[in-house]
Amino acid sequence: SKARFGRDRCAGLLYHRAMSADARYVLVSGPPGSGKTSLARPLAKALGFTLISKDDIKEPLFDALGGVKGDLDFSHRIGAASWEVMWSLAPHSPRAVLEANFHPESAYERGRLMALPGRIVEVYCACPPDEVVRRYAERAKSGTRHAAHAAVPTLTVADIATHFAKPVGIGKLLEVDTRRKVNPIVIARWVETMW
Repeated sequence: SKARFGRDRCAGLLYHRAMSADARYVLVSGPPGSGKTSLARPLAKALGFTLISKDDIKEPLFDALGGVKGDLDFSHRIGAASWEVMWSLAPHSPRAVLEANFHPESAYERGRLMALPGRIVEVYCACPPDEVVRRYAERAKSGTRHAAHAAVPTLTVADIATHFAKPVGIGKLLEVDTRRKVNPIVIARWVETMW
């Protein structure tokens, strides 16, 4: 009946609003090569949250669309599409760890994060720029990364300092020194106290 449909719709809207108000997101941010993925995976597991990693989106897209290793332009386009998929999925995952190389100066990215329907905690993987550049070069040389990640020919200390040297700065913040071994259980406990 119309009356019942109306009641069901109202109940659904109230449930959606309650779920949105209680949504929780953990951003794992930091420069390329700072250890974000190594932390985000066990952290999501420890929290019982869904992991939405930009690279986990980018790599299968690259494969499905026939990407060619070393094609920097295609890698960038697939990367841009991966961001949009992440922004689309996040509002439907009310308990999620979002892992990516967020750009703290990007008004667009900040706007998308601030539009998420819930509270945010940020775990920033802090690593000195010279160490990040060393790791990045070592990783590119090893050839072990997925072909979707076309290495930028020269990633410099200045690049890191300009684009990734600080947290996004939305929500509560924990800076983690990723030069040392990081315990995701300890970080999960800290995150749980921040809600």
